[in-house]
Amino acid sequence: MQKFIYIAVGSIASLLAIAGAMLPGLPTTPFLLVALWAFARSSERLVGWLERIPLLREALVEARRFEERRAIRREVKLIALATAWGSVLFTGLASSFSHPILLGAVTAAAVAGSFAMWWYPTEH
Repeated sequence: MQKFIYIAVGSIASLLAIAGAMLPGLPTTPFLLVALWAFARSSERLVGWLERIPLLREALVEARRFEERRAIRREVKLIALATAWGSVLFTGLASSFSHPILLGAVTAAAVAGSFAMWWYPTEH
């Protein structure tokens, strides 16, 4: 049963990582880290499948770098922050600032992402 749960978590995270590679505002690397973690505990075959997806190649390099060094490159941090806060601005403008719950949720995600970017060391 535990293996099935890991596969389910890894599959959902993989789908979100793929979506994040194509959609602005949705991160790729955190979902990829979760997918790698879950698949490593359930199926080496699924880890291999994930590594063969061309769309995730660059994010996978960053995810592996993070796993090894527990640090995030400055460029990645800047892109993550710009995307997170750009999403807040886009959401506000697109909704004419008339959906405070939606805007609050996107802002909370941006704050959480900003905290993570501050918390982890910067790799130069």
